[in-house]
Amino acid sequence: MIRKRSLHAPTHSSRGFSQVPSFRHLQIAIVLVLTVLIVGTVGYMEIEQLSFFDALYTTVDMMATIGSSSHPDTEAGRIFTLFVVVFGVGSLLYTFGAGMEFIIEGHFNQAVRRHLMDRKIGALRNHCIICGFGRVGSQIAEDFTEEQKVFIVVDENEQNIQTCLQCGYLALQGDATRDDILREAGIEHARTVLVATDNDAHNISITLSARHLKRELFIVARANRDETKVKLKLAGANRVLSPYTISGHYMANLVFEPAMVELFEAIMQAETGDLVVEEVELAPTAKIIGQTMRDAQNTLLHQGVVLVALKRYGSILSTPTQHLLITRGDSVVVIGKLAQITAFCHKHMSAAHKQMFQEE
Repeated sequence: MIRKRSLHAPTHSSRGFSQVPSFRHLQIAIVLVLTVLIVGTVGYMEIEQLSFFDALYTTVDMMATIGSSSHPDTEAGRIFTLFVVVFGVGSLLYTFGAGMEFIIEGHFNQAVRRHLMDRKIGALRNHCIICGFGRVGSQIAEDFTEEQKVFIVVDENEQNIQTCLQCGYLALQGDATRDDILREAGIEHARTVLVATDNDAHNISITLSARHLKRELFIVARANRDETKVKLKLAGANRVLSPYTISGHYMANLVFEPAMVELFEAIMQAETGDLVVEEVELAPTAKIIGQTMRDAQNTLLHQGVVLVALKRYGSILSTPTQHLLITRGDSVVVIGKLAQITAFCHKHMSAAHKQMFQEE
């Protein structure tokens, strides 16, 4: 089967919590209580000439209507006490009501969960950011979950975010075209951004922002129209895909080359066995550098590895000639059993790619 790398897929988060009405009520209540405490403490220090601690104790005592502290000696102090009692009791009752509203509506649990999820987002490293959770984005998330990839979904739609949470995805509600949202999603530590919204203008803007924030980021962007492909490339996308074009080619190949399509599906969807497809960036010291495709294939066959394609300057040479020389900087696409592919990678893979391979 396709090799599944052991990465933990975290659970999830959402934004906009500070906009919840009950949370705003709780904030107002806390401000009222603190205001009464400060005014009461300062007032008793000025009117009754009490020390800071005694003034604070008296204020709390009057707010709680306990009456254990000594009564004010001056008429001004007694009048001031009336205001402290009235406003203090009122603020405490308002705080109690706001707190109960906050807890009953379940926002307290959300606050705790949000805090934990924010910490998980901050700890993300070498993760993928999926921008847009429509039909394309949801399928990407599903495939990433099956492959145990670490990812976070960014989407503006609250309903989509709730769907992410129900599915157990790490999610962030916000506009992915904004730099601060991408930073909050951990773009500085991300390895890949997948731009999958159904709006080409948004996709171009997200691609520009992502490339600006991290120059070495690998960006895969969705193009809904053919004329958008060039713009996305200019914006900084490493790969541009059109779901409609891919679907059309796939349907045509089912007619003209059904065997090849079935083989591809068997490789990509196998649930048993240990078949692995891997792209390997060759080390400068790899022994197959300088060999022709034919000679390299003969060498690798003895190792149980099949060479299926050569990648040069970022492009796959799907039909390279048998006499084409493999040069430094090339990558190869190989198929084989997990043990053989692992041995091949450790023997021929470049140091930078090997470090990334080990992290995954």
